[in-house]
Amino acid sequence: MVEEDSLLMDVQEEYVYIVEGREETITLPVDAADVILNADGELDCPFDTVLRKNSRTFEDLNNWNAKEIRFVRIKNKVEETLRRIEMNVNL
Repeated sequence: MVEEDSLLMDVQEEYVYIVEGREETITLPVDAADVILNADGELDCPFDTVLRKNSRTFEDLNNWNAKEIRFVRIKNKVEETLRRIEMNVNL
């Protein structure tokens, strides 16, 4: 049982949104409770919820001159991009 517990402790999983701005990269943590399985069977999280919970707004996103937004799962320190949004429009 101890061996199983140590294996479970080694599997650390978290989710973040990474906003690639023109001059900086911003990482916004995602509450695990906000991650859902969408109708397409993919993991998802409403970006507006993440902005609000991190005391940010869409105006901040515009101020960052965001080029790309990525929804990322980090498992055992390995990043996996689950969704990528190219920002080719003005907000």
